[in-house]
Amino acid sequence: MYFGWELYVCKRNRGPYRIMPADPIETYDDVNEAAVADWTNETTTRERIKTVIRRTTEPTPASEIAEQARASEPVVRDELTELTELGLVETIDGGQGALYKRNDQMYIYQQVLKLHDEYSEDELIERLQGLKQTLQDIRTKYHVESPAELAQQLDPDDQEGWDDHTTWQTAQKNLYLAKVAISFYDARKMVA
Repeated sequence: MYFGWELYVCKRNRGPYRIMPADPIETYDDVNEAAVADWTNETTTRERIKTVIRRTTEPTPASEIAEQARASEPVVRDELTELTELGLVETIDGGQGALYKRNDQMYIYQQVLKLHDEYSEDELIERLQGLKQTLQDIRTKYHVESPAELAQQLDPDDQEGWDDHTTWQTAQKNLYLAKVAISFYDARKMVA
């Protein structure tokens, strides 16, 4: 974002460098609005509402969800009611009206089913082994036992360390999901 400060660049002009004013840096508002316009043109209102609610982990008013989904509040309320009946959304009494968030149990269940559908049991076991190795490699590299310990140890400018921190958190989440997906295979054998 350009804050009105004079920005200069040096240009060589057949002799010593001379200082010339630079063009102002463009703001990102235009890019964001273009992305939102594309999103609203390429998706239905229902798809946008579902996308927003999948990311909504804290109780949120329908008006805020409507704003994020670029939809009218009455349409959002109707869709949220439907999604609540399906068990995908939790409704919380906010005192002055209902608040909504994704149903975390259902979200986890959907993620596990997706893994179960995309990978065989052997592939999941192989993936689980790889995730465990990734976690062990990071523990060994930094001599810590948790992502929190690693974060406390890292310097703010240690990009590789912060990348490893993110990798650790992601691998840990995927490890839990893979374990549950493997359990689905075991449960299926027991029920069959």
